[in-house]
Amino acid sequence: MLRLLRTRRALAAIALVVPVTAGLTATAAADAEATTWTVTNPNADGAFTATSGKVTVKNASGTVLFTCASLTSRGKVPAGTRTSAGLGTVDTTAAATCNAPDGTVWNATGVMMGDSRLVANSYDAATGTTSITNGPDGVPINVSFVSRDTAHQCGFYTYATAMTYTNATSTLKATTAKVKVGTASGAPVCQGLLTQGETITFAADYKVTPAIKITAS
Repeated sequence: MLRLLRTRRALAAIALVVPVTAGLTATAAADAEATTWTVTNPNADGAFTATSGKVTVKNASGTVLFTCASLTSRGKVPAGTRTSAGLGTVDTTAAATCNAPDGTVWNATGVMMGDSRLVANSYDAATGTTSITNGPDGVPINVSFVSRDTAHQCGFYTYATAMTYTNATSTLKATTAKVKVGTASGAPVCQGLLTQGETITFAADYKVTPAIKITAS
């Protein structure tokens, strides 16, 4: 119970250092370059589930911070045609545990402070692949990670996660993400692991169900 309370406090602290005003800036930039996006989703409510294989997280220098056996996210990408680049949202990510090479266990928890937007950047008709950014503005966040190393607890969340979605395989592939680190005092921690605003490798392939199709013209 004590470990759980510590984890919750750490995650709450990360949420407190979110720059709330940033959420006001992304929509205009994302929508400015939008064409006409068409989404096909068999689910009438737009719901989807994305389940990954192994997730590998490395810092900017290439050091493996930890790996997760799997992460599962749920959200909504409604069917229809739109001129907005906003495709939908990730609503929740199930809690999971991840393991560092040194044996440290990390807790992964889901989206906080609301739903994390999925914003389309471009579409490659030849491959049926859409470039997507998850949470481009950092509000809300994507996934939070907190280490259980009480002597040197590191907590951070990911945002601006770079992803691609391929129609033929229903695969959502994550490649990189930015990080926000924080402690209960709001000051950066994670010395030797991460720096504020660092771009990390966030390597994961998610299988999306049902099979969604995204095109642009």
